[in-house]
This record gives sequence, C-alpha cells and structure tokens, in this order.
Amino acid sequence: MLRKKDRLLLTELINDSRQKIIKLAGKCHMTRQSVYAKINEYRRRGIKFSIDVGPEEIGLRLKVYILIVAEPQAKFRQEADEILKTFKEVSQVHHVLGRFDIIIEAIVRNRDELTKLLKKIQTLPAVKKTETYIAYETIKFNPKEPLLEGLKLYEATSESD
Repeated sequence: MLRKKDRLLLTELINDSRQKIIKLAGKCHMTRQSVYAKINEYRRRGIKFSIDVGPEEIGLRLKVYILIVAEPQAKFRQEADEILKTFKEVSQVHHVLGRFDIIIEAIVRNRDELTKLLKKIQTLPAVKKTETYIAYETIKFNPKEPLLEGLKLYEATSESD
C-alpha cells in the first residue's frame, strides 16, 4: 500500500524528476534523507527517471502500429516475443484479444526503415499476417496523465494514512 508521502513524492517525480532533493523534501513533508532513500528504493524496484524527448526532434518521423495475427502454438509465440523485444525500433509490444493477437508500436526514421522492420517481423515463424497503420497526426500524447490520475484514485480509495 502506498502511503500519502509516497504518493506525493511519486506525483512530484512524475511531473519533474529533475527537482532537487531538498525541494522534493519540502513539498512532500519529508527529510532530505527520506527522499533520497525513497528514490533509491524506487530505482531498486525498477522505477526509471528520464527526460521526455519527442521522436521528431531526433529524426524519427514515422510512428507505426503493426497488428499481427500469430500462430496459436505457444512455442512460436514465445520465440517471437523474445525476438520482438530485441528490435530497437519497437517501443511497445502487447498481446491483445480480438481479431489480432499482437500489437506493436514502432518509431522509425522513414519508409525504408519501416520496410526493413516489416520484413524482419514477417519472417518470424509465429507471424501469419500483418497489418500496418501509420500515425499521420498525434492528437494527444500524455503518458504521465494516467499515472497521475491513478495516484489520485489510489489516494481516494485507500484507507487514511
């Protein structure tokens, strides 16, 4: 269960992970030592702190979604999962329910890179069929918002500290 101070600290870090520890301590009503220890605990638990860079700013101009119909055999799927995780162009891989089995998000520089990626994916033994969608305009991209909302909801439904 997350304590109120944990929720405050996580909220501050999600909004700006570059804040000085002393500033975080004041905002979260914690000592500097406690904030430092919590940040180290978060790191040990796999929580990462990073900057936000838009893909276009570094020359990655195409965001694509590749939908895959896969073979039903678990052996083929596990092998494909392991290989897909190694593709540097791929930012997300999800198993889904419905007409398709896997959805991939990839970010590439141009159509040539996309073509190379699709050829690699289509040669995987588990892949029966692919369908590719290119995002031509992003209306909303805010991966922090659901996390911040989740922390608020967690606070509202949790017992008082």
